[in-house]
Amino acid sequence: MRIARIIEYFPPHIGGMERHGLILSEEQIKMSHKVEVFIGVGDKKLLPVVYKMPLQFLPLYSKARRFWFNFWAYNKVKKIHKKNPYNIIHLHGDFVEACFGGRLAKKLKISAVLTIHAGLNKRLLKPKNARYFKNITKIICVSDEIKQDFLSMGVEPDKISVISSGIYLDEFKNVDENKIIALRNQYSEPIIISVGVLRVNKGFKYLIKAFKSVKEKFNAAILLIIGDGPDRNKLEARTKNIDSIYFLGRQEHDKVIEYLKAADIFVLAAISTYNDREGTSTVIMEAMAAGLPVITTKVGGNPYLIKDRINGFLVSPGDSSELAEAIIKLIINREIFQKMSTQNLEEIKQKDWSVIADKINAIYQSIL
Repeated sequence: MRIARIIEYFPPHIGGMERHGLILSEEQIKMSHKVEVFIGVGDKKLLPVVYKMPLQFLPLYSKARRFWFNFWAYNKVKKIHKKNPYNIIHLHGDFVEACFGGRLAKKLKISAVLTIHAGLNKRLLKPKNARYFKNITKIICVSDEIKQDFLSMGVEPDKISVISSGIYLDEFKNVDENKIIALRNQYSEPIIISVGVLRVNKGFKYLIKAFKSVKEKFNAAILLIIGDGPDRNKLEARTKNIDSIYFLGRQEHDKVIEYLKAADIFVLAAISTYNDREGTSTVIMEAMAAGLPVITTKVGGNPYLIKDRINGFLVSPGDSSELAEAIIKLIINREIFQKMSTQNLEEIKQKDWSVIADKINAIYQSIL
């Protein structure tokens, strides 16, 4: 099967969608599919066939860049298809990608699959906007909340499937134990960790405020924040009077796994805004694979992964007091801590990338 994958942002650019696109492509290549990827940002050398958008001067995340990327991908895929036809176009995005990619699929008379990685802009959840998806054969949502967004617009239920991203479980089994010990020896305990792009919807300001309360009860507690982003300076300014918060910046994925394995508790304090909503968090799944109890908020796909008081705690978004209370409970009660850790190691087995890739392959087969 020949697959054209259209995805604007690609590794090493950091993000759940980016890593999803890369690993899914790798898994599909293992299945003997021919995967060609069309990107706007990222490394062309990560896969055998990757085409990269020219004219890179447009600002990242800008509307102009997004439209130019989709226009370029539309024409590039169309040109290649004439010589060597594709069987499937797999898009990653939302309204804009559905519009361009759907029209492309209709013109080429092939099926288009669209994966939605985050919640849709609530201002756009109107019945008239369902038309953007009329030429999409199948929509894959990474959480049930996103599926509900589509249903609220009137998109046909049988057009929608829910399949989360995945992780490679083997990456967590083969970590050098000496590296984990070395990391733990750098800090006091307990080690609380959070990973994500430093922007508003990841809720780091609420985590920092919560950690201040935790620190008052457990002076040895440490907070490690991995990631970079537009809010870094503002967040660092919030920590001036709080000891033991370390901004580690962007880290290679292998190093992130080592930090997760060295930590005690994982926290993702995400909130949802109208135009930036959580999908199903890859880093939560990675924390589960590391055997960490997870504290997160009741937004996006988080409740899909974390069941309150079973394998973690779900708290209200933007509530630093609830966050602090949940962290303190895990520090105090080792029995709850161990129960949640064991539960996560068991539940994450269904999220291995081989399982996820098989589910997506089944969707391809159903629409060919």
